Amino acid sequence: MIYDLIIIGAGPAGLTASIYASRYKINHAVIGEIPGGLISEAHNVCNFPGEIEINGFDLMTKIKDHAEKLGAEIMIMEKIIKIEEKDNIFILTTESRKVLEAKNILLATGTKHRQLNLPEEKKYIGKGLAYCATCDAMFYKNKIVGVIGGGNSALTAALYLAEVAEKVYLIVRDNEFNGEMVWVDHVLNNNKIEVLFNNGVKKLNGEVKLESIDLNAPYQNSDNLQLNGLFVEIGTEPDKLLIEQLDLALDKNYIIVDKEQKTNKSGVWAAGDITTNSAGFRQVITACSEGAIAVFSIFSHLQKNK
Repeated sequence: MIYDLIIIGAGPAGLTASIYASRYKINHAVIGEIPGGLISEAHNVCNFPGEIEINGFDLMTKIKDHAEKLGAEIMIMEKIIKIEEKDNIFILTTESRKVLEAKNILLATGTKHRQLNLPEEKKYIGKGLAYCATCDAMFYKNKIVGVIGGGNSALTAALYLAEVAEKVYLIVRDNEFNGEMVWVDHVLNNNKIEVLFNNGVKKLNGEVKLESIDLNAPYQNSDNLQLNGLFVEIGTEPDKLLIEQLDLALDKNYIIVDKEQKTNKSGVWAAGDITTNSAGFRQVITACSEGAIAVFSIFSHLQKNK
């Protein structure tokens, strides 16, 4: 089968795109490496219309169920590792060597966690070093943990960890936060959270698992801080594997798209956190809107080329 459209990514942008593709009767499939994307790891989402407060997993389950009910063919836990183009058809190969073909593709792969890029980082992943508080917080019940970052993801991670941990150090590179004031207020009023401004992590220590970190600036007359766990919340960045294979135009690693979510390559659209649209305001609602706009554009394209 040659699909009219294959959507790569099963986060807010990809699943919303699927909802609209189903309504437009576009023959399509969705391939998503992570069910729900990174937002499924969020402890609380409080700014999505109709949901005063909902955790990310539950929100994405609702959106995924909606897409599947309308008839989307969704193959979760598959990563596309190769894209080729032959005779105006895109040939996609997955990690399990499954091959799919499509006339058009929509990249909605979102972003991945940014790492500290310390030499010993990989050694401690799963052994005291984590990138998802929602996933791993319960392993640190009544323990001492650190969170590094100053944005919304770091603030909400610190708050969530404070519900289970004995103590949370929030390590912020700058002299102020860059997240929403509602989360800032909650953090500053939580007596389990201590904020270390103008600081960072320069070294991870421990024989088998993480036992302490070395700070850029001293804390209580020492640059060594004893911890049971460290959560890295310093933002995200696009995975450039498919972007480079398709030779898409970029601006600071993000795909340049026009108002219709078209890329510089014919037959390729992009939506969500990987694009330059929505004024860089990378939220669930903007990802959803970009996915919807992209499919409207793809539908118009298909109609013109019948």
